[in-house]
Amino acid sequence: MKSKVLIMLATGKTGYASTVQLLQEGYSVRIYVRSKNEKALALEKLGAEIALGDFDNKQQLQKALKGIQNVYYCYPYKSGMAKDVNLFIETAKEANIHSVVFMGQRIAEFADTGSAMTADVRKSYELLKNSGLNVVYFAPGYFADNVFVITEFVLQLGLMPNPFANGKNPWISIEDMARCIVALLKNPEPYFGQKLFPTGSKSISPKEMVNIFSKVSGRKVTKVNIPDWLFFKAGIMSGMNFGFDKFAIIQSTFYNKQMQINRFDIEPTDIVKKLTGREPEDFETITRQYFDNSPFKYRTFSTWLTTFIKFNKMPFTKVPSEKERVEINR
Repeated sequence: MKSKVLIMLATGKTGYASTVQLLQEGYSVRIYVRSKNEKALALEKLGAEIALGDFDNKQQLQKALKGIQNVYYCYPYKSGMAKDVNLFIETAKEANIHSVVFMGQRIAEFADTGSAMTADVRKSYELLKNSGLNVVYFAPGYFADNVFVITEFVLQLGLMPNPFANGKNPWISIEDMARCIVALLKNPEPYFGQKLFPTGSKSISPKEMVNIFSKVSGRKVTKVNIPDWLFFKAGIMSGMNFGFDKFAIIQSTFYNKQMQINRFDIEPTDIVKKLTGREPEDFETITRQYFDNSPFKYRTFSTWLTTFIKFNKMPFTKVPSEKERVEINR
């Protein structure tokens, strides 16, 4: 008999893709979401059961966990993770949950990143480790999805803004992560207590990335190194369009610094192959998927001009002060 699964943050990138795959395979899936938005309703249409709630509401968690065997716990980009994980542990134990697949971070192996989110991940690891729950720690590096917020500039202007200096990373796709998460939810027992570091097929540099962008787009793309202050302005200007608030953008500035000192540069692991039976997608394959599905795929004078104006507005974007950033990053 197939287990009943709860996907928390099911309207997020990995949660959504994992839910779709589980439903396609005939699993009974309940999704934990804050509202019946477009993505939640799309999953409901595919067969998911919606449970409305917040991560800090025990009564809502109790209702969502009733009758569930396995849980994918992915926390939204906001402060307060450790406190909410503690509440989840308490509620999950009461519900006799069989297993939890917890979305962590590979960069959480370092204690000095400066990121409040990463510090919360580290605290949550300890809470879960001492909880008595059966937990699998799924800890990827930088998502390839985060690169493609610059797709408009690449396809319309032929520019690749680069906040990573020469840092390398084995970029992993949302699809590969979702396939891994589904595999773990279906068969978690061999991995209880383990920390898994899934990666893409190869760790590549920004120079290699821009060459791939040129190849896939069919146009010359030029790498433009941007300083941290300009990345932050760009994030504030455009981040909301990609679902990132100020807290999330500030976390990205810390992750970029980790990229710059090459902490994301590791040898590719075999986790994706071991869990899914297939090799991870390479960066060229991932790029083709994003470029082919981009609304900016075709360049006209009008689209070029709109993007050109947007790009040149970045340096003038108002951003939170240093004091405000410290307050947000708590």
